[in-house]
Amino acid sequence: MKHRIAIALIGMCMVLPRGSAPAYAQGADAEEIRLGQVYARRLESQYRLVQDAGVLERVTRIGKIVAAASDRPGLPYTFKVLDLEISNALSLPGGFIYVTRGLLSFVRSDHELAAVLAHEIAHAAHRHQLVMIGRSNEATFWTLLVAVLSRDAAIAAGAQLVSVSLLSGYSRDLERDADLTAIAYLVKTPYTPVGELTLMERLAREEQLSPRVDPGALRDHPTARERVEYIEADLKRRDIPIVRRVTANYLRVTFLTSAVQTERVGEILVNNSFILLLPDPARVGTVVARLEQFFDTDPDPSEVAALRTRDGWDIVGGRMLLMTLTRADAEFMGVPMDDAAREIQARLQWVIQQDLRWRQFNG
Repeated sequence: MKHRIAIALIGMCMVLPRGSAPAYAQGADAEEIRLGQVYARRLESQYRLVQDAGVLERVTRIGKIVAAASDRPGLPYTFKVLDLEISNALSLPGGFIYVTRGLLSFVRSDHELAAVLAHEIAHAAHRHQLVMIGRSNEATFWTLLVAVLSRDAAIAAGAQLVSVSLLSGYSRDLERDADLTAIAYLVKTPYTPVGELTLMERLAREEQLSPRVDPGALRDHPTARERVEYIEADLKRRDIPIVRRVTANYLRVTFLTSAVQTERVGEILVNNSFILLLPDPARVGTVVARLEQFFDTDPDPSEVAALRTRDGWDIVGGRMLLMTLTRADAEFMGVPMDDAAREIQARLQWVIQQDLRWRQFNG
């Protein structure tokens, strides 16, 4: 599948057991940076980099915000994009972070991209790559890097993933540590850690639909479903509201203002579909805020209703009043009041239904 992330790679450089790092990995900033520079040169000689300034600005801006919130903000973090269709991300010793062009298509918001970068920054901050090299050798590390980046199962099997026995017993704890460390970083940034959850939920769906590259060698690697469970549990432990809509970028509300003849008007679109156009942008802005709140509940189309009142019609979402439609509104719309109310109700129901169908097939 085009955008399936190789789950193995997001945590492949992690063989450090819980607790303090071994001597090889402690206080090794200069050495890890040197090694990172060596591997970065090799990687960039083998894979082409994306040069688009806008793409690089986005990745670097988000990455630096997250890195500043890490427990090793002093590393000289760099963020680059590999021109590969495969969806993936990796970090090298010393804070050299790479994402692929395919990953940028897979993530649906800056929140999800920040979650990926936070995970990779955690690898560098915890010196997982140095530990891996210390337990095997630099040649094996490079072989594994190329194997998992390219999803070449034959290469990975040949390298034995630094021996199955080494990964067994460590990788679950270490992947968990990286995932939860990413949450700890993200809560100190403008990005919600719910992005890590929505990203992992889609990975779990992809994992269910497609076989893993090397299930034998990675039999002790946590599944995406396991990761969803403990990420969600940690978000709840931290009392972080789990609102998926913004991070997964669905039911997108757009508020536009313009002039019709001499009158200022406000227009609402949802997923680029027209919902309503009415005078008084401030009032329409209030409707937008209520719609955002309603959509955060992941509603069903049946929750949208049009209720007749003494003075007009109320458009409600669940138990929430979205707007009151007046006779003047209907006159502006050029239709009878009953028809105006039913039109708005039908548009909202339709866009919610279409959004649900899209997510059903796309995750």
